[in-house]
Amino acid sequence: MLKDKVLDTLFREEITQKELTLILGASRSRMSEILKILEIKGIIKRRKVSQRTVLVSLNHSRTLRIGILRSSEYLHVVETLRDLADKIPFRVTVYENSMEALKELMTGSEDIVASPLISGYFFYLIDRSIKPIAGVAWGGAGIIKRSDHGKIGTTPLSRMDKDSRELKNYEQVYFKSMGNMLLAYQKKEIEAAQIWEPFLSMNEGIKSPPNGVCCCLFTRGKSGQSVNSFLGKYVENVQLADRKTVGRGKLSALSKLIGVKESDVAKSLGSYKFTTSISKTDLESQVESFGLPLVKEVESFLERSSKVSL
Repeated sequence: MLKDKVLDTLFREEITQKELTLILGASRSRMSEILKILEIKGIIKRRKVSQRTVLVSLNHSRTLRIGILRSSEYLHVVETLRDLADKIPFRVTVYENSMEALKELMTGSEDIVASPLISGYFFYLIDRSIKPIAGVAWGGAGIIKRSDHGKIGTTPLSRMDKDSRELKNYEQVYFKSMGNMLLAYQKKEIEAAQIWEPFLSMNEGIKSPPNGVCCCLFTRGKSGQSVNSFLGKYVENVQLADRKTVGRGKLSALSKLIGVKESDVAKSLGSYKFTTSISKTDLESQVESFGLPLVKEVESFLERSSKVSL
């Protein structure tokens, strides 16, 4: 549909109405009709920048840009987006690491991103407008190894980073993506790797105890209407998770997003305890594990979060 093509284009960039019409090969009258409908619904904004030029952009308080990592723990994030699809136009970006996702949040290119709690906290120390809005899950990580010593691969400022620091016989090596880490392991450049699901199950790894949150959702600044609507439905879905089965549609949608077979996604879900809670004790433990002092910023970081079961 032309409306969907318009939104896909606007999620990438602001553009003039004339350019939008030309790119999508639509008639001027049809494009004007679609844009008028979207403007009335509050989904887009049109701004006259010269006598003959109209700039078209998304109204980001009524749309949603969300970034997740290449992991299976975002089942309920995907479920919530599917539930709200008729009400909130959205775009999902899959990132290879939380550093890239959080940088995009800082620059305003994302409305919500998924990130390990500790990396979100580090970015908060740089930009005090970043805040946690909900947990995602406990568990979902572990180790693959061929030796009990040597080099161990991990991702920086993550739960896996914390876990690998507790293994004293290894030297940590950091990777930007799961793909690069697994390739290094296959080439025997590292002797072990701290990885997350579904890659842990796919490689028959050893699960770590679910003793802390592995990921949280973050936003920046004052939450808009779309973020609040998403958060309300997301919390509801997580709370109801134990009472319903995982539908094929949710598995399929998540599978396509992260590029992993449905069967592997399904197999990995038992590693998680899904939750919206964010624990102060857990955050303090992670902060201390990175050699940082417990300071008042921990309190202020959590105080900025939406009131979701802290």
